[in-house]
Amino acid sequence: MKAKLITPIERLRGQLRKDGYYFRMYRGEQIVQRCPTKWEDTPARKAAREKFVERYGKKKARN
Repeated sequence: MKAKLITPIERLRGQLRKDGYYFRMYRGEQIVQRCPTKWEDTPARKAAREKFVERYGKKKARN
């Protein structure tokens, strides 16, 4: 979300508090973004990773 801030905090960067949002500058505009969250390592996610490795994790042949 683009935000128009007042003069004292118009160059705000980082988190103000632990509410899940942070501020940054992008091409001269102030941007407010939601902080990324860490994924939980569930059994289904682990199984999907292993299936992916089995299918696509082959070593490349050297010439």
